[in-house]
Amino acid sequence: MNDKVNGFDERVMSHDSPHLARLRLLARGEPEALAGWLRQTLTRETLLTLIVTIIAGCALYGFGLGLWRAPLQGVFVAVKMPLLIFLTLLVNGLINGMLGLLLGSGMSFRQTVVACLMSFAIFSLIVGSFSPLIILWVLDSPPPGQPGGAEWYRIFLLGNTAIIAFAGIVANHKLLGLIQAFSGDAAAGWRTLVAWLAGNLFVGAQLSYILRPFFGNPELPVQFLRPNPLEGNFYEAVWGMLRASIGPDSQVPVTILTIMLIATAMAAISNHMAKQAGKAFKPIHPPPP
Repeated sequence: MNDKVNGFDERVMSHDSPHLARLRLLARGEPEALAGWLRQTLTRETLLTLIVTIIAGCALYGFGLGLWRAPLQGVFVAVKMPLLIFLTLLVNGLINGMLGLLLGSGMSFRQTVVACLMSFAIFSLIVGSFSPLIILWVLDSPPPGQPGGAEWYRIFLLGNTAIIAFAGIVANHKLLGLIQAFSGDAAAGWRTLVAWLAGNLFVGAQLSYILRPFFGNPELPVQFLRPNPLEGNFYEAVWGMLRASIGPDSQVPVTILTIMLIATAMAAISNHMAKQAGKAFKPIHPPPP
């Protein structure tokens, strides 16, 4: 008998609990295995695995983000990070489903939502795995208001930005393979992924602005939400910071150079992923009835 059915390894399933087996599939991120999982009938257990993974991973990581400001801020961020994921998916779920159908992803609305949940779950597994390091890093840091605290805070922001970017790149790379497996076309996979990313980033950025603070500014009080969270928007705030940074002592050239270097690195990574996906891509077709 074939050991794999629709991408599931029966030998793994026989030794592990169903939830643990699904976590193994998410951690490996193999397109064939994820595609087999996605083609199966959606069950409560499947949704539970994905939802609990997102909540646990993002909550642990969020607690580490806010812990430096105050333990209560850590609790607040632990609640808000999973909330940000689910709100983004709720707002964009229908749009992503329509875009997927129009761009040739080969997925139904249900499969689109579950595929996005899988991607967010992989992201959550990665950031959650960093949470013990983040918490230990915070516990070994100078507290707010102490000498060296401001400099450490900037390093902390940059370090966590890199972690979030890394987790996002890996999760979306796995999502790309899954879309390509369903569409049977590498180009259609890229089109769909870019469209989904554009929508998720646009909505997610604004939702993160509404749900701020996440890192917890040491100069501001501990709060679940800032006063008047619906006032203004993310893009207006970014534009205001850019305008405020222009002055006689401005570090705009350094900032622009840094952004250009990051963009170049991201482009190189994307190009490498595209080449690897083109080499390793094998269309996956549903098993015959």
